[in-house]
Amino acid sequence: MMKLIFLITSITLAVPAFAQESDSGAILLAQHNKVRKKAARSRRTKSTTSKTSGSRSSRSQSKSTSTGGNIVSQIKSLASNGQFQEASKLLFSISRNPKNAAEAAQLKYMLGLMLMELKLYQVASFVFYDVIDEEIKRPSSDGKYLRQALGKLSYLSNVLESDVLLKYAVSRIRIGEFPQESKDLFFYRYGELKLKEANYVEAAKAFSRVNPESQVFPQSLYKQGLAYAEDGKLAKSVAAYEELLRLYQDRPVTDSNRVNAELALARVYYQAKKWDAAVQYYRLIPRDTIQWHDALFEMSWAMMRTGQFRSASSNFHTLHSPYYEDVYMPEGLLLRGIVYLYICRYDEMEKVLDLFDKIYKPAQNNIVKMLQRSDDSRIYWDELKKTLDIDPKARDKRKFKRLNDMVLNALLKSPQIKSNMHYYSMLQEEDERIAKMGADWRSSAIGKFSNRIIDRRKASTQDLVGKLAKNNLLRMRSELRDFFEQGDFLKFEMLNGKKEVLAKEIAGKKIPHKQITDGASRDFFTLNGYEFWPFKGEYWLDELGNYHYVGVQACE
Repeated sequence: MMKLIFLITSITLAVPAFAQESDSGAILLAQHNKVRKKAARSRRTKSTTSKTSGSRSSRSQSKSTSTGGNIVSQIKSLASNGQFQEASKLLFSISRNPKNAAEAAQLKYMLGLMLMELKLYQVASFVFYDVIDEEIKRPSSDGKYLRQALGKLSYLSNVLESDVLLKYAVSRIRIGEFPQESKDLFFYRYGELKLKEANYVEAAKAFSRVNPESQVFPQSLYKQGLAYAEDGKLAKSVAAYEELLRLYQDRPVTDSNRVNAELALARVYYQAKKWDAAVQYYRLIPRDTIQWHDALFEMSWAMMRTGQFRSASSNFHTLHSPYYEDVYMPEGLLLRGIVYLYICRYDEMEKVLDLFDKIYKPAQNNIVKMLQRSDDSRIYWDELKKTLDIDPKARDKRKFKRLNDMVLNALLKSPQIKSNMHYYSMLQEEDERIAKMGADWRSSAIGKFSNRIIDRRKASTQDLVGKLAKNNLLRMRSELRDFFEQGDFLKFEMLNGKKEVLAKEIAGKKIPHKQITDGASRDFFTLNGYEFWPFKGEYWLDELGNYHYVGVQACE
């Protein structure tokens, strides 16, 4: 609070005195220079000017200064007492008056601060837009409020997790104009912006400019490694993620930042086709983290690449357990089918491919019907919002939905949809704060202004999320079409394999179906605390990740 009071005090020293017009009731900014010159002329001409006239001029000046002082004191008093609603009403009225155009940037900056105190971050960002516009329109400006407004916009873009604010700021000014204290946050957000634009060189450069002492340095290091990986500079990507891992090496094994660094290293090594190194890092991901399921699936690909078919098959038993029945992962069942094809386990392969058809045929039909229903983005938004609003205790949630849970979960997991849904939730919170304001504030000019901004931003976000959902469904429809073609190809290979096995059996060359544990003693394991249980169709949560496929290759 002390910082805010000092800022307003320092601002008012540079602001001309306030005067109040009794006719309109509007608070106007008097022309300080004009009053000062008038007083000087009065002193120079007092020998030729009547005493009455001089007294009238003096009283006029005194009244203006006194009134202005009262308004300035009022704003400071309101702010220092936490009456930000009243202060914002006053500042909005003053800043919008054409007579105060010369001081508009200063007044609007103060208004933005009041709105931030009210936690109306989206509304404040629009006010700071105005500050930037005001400063750019005035070539003679020293850019003081331009730099400060840019700093606030950079902060707000981080709070709201919206790159719209940053895109606007970057389009209007040079990077060098950002205030020094906000540059780390700016470079981080700017790097994210370039990463989304697939400008990986500029993204990596921006992330590298974040100071190691900054709070956003770890996030910048992670995104820098991602930019290098996307650009094919894998050695630099590994170096960035190893540095990140060193920062969190002393954290618990389930620390999300540490886990993300380990998972990133696994993915970069996989991209570099260093399968064993990738598997080593995938194994570090603890099973009680949200990243584990994805890590287990990706590790299975690496194992398949190195011929570790039994280990990959062990993972599939966990990946396709009922605990993950709502996870959209068609590629996983096809990969399992490919592994069984390699080891000539055609009966098991057939079961997997049948399961693929049973799960993903309805999903494909579901997606096709939804896309045929309408092109209106609002339909897709409603479907997602309805999913989030459904009471989790409801007995039959499916009757409220047009898309099944697996497809909806895949949509909500999409990074762009996820971030925009979060942004929408913040707009809703801001809307609720406005609704709790006093009736006088809500009916005032600033209250109506705030409502318009939030309503428009919510509408545009709904439209964007709806379009993103539709585009994701189009992509999923196309992917499923390709996956079903691959499934048909696998079925063809499976039938060929079965024919060869049948021909060999007819020729008297029966292939034995053994298990790797046949004839093996388990005494060593049982003596060291392990227990072996044959799988009989039951899944238990504490068993996930502990399944071991004991079948062997059935090929001759």
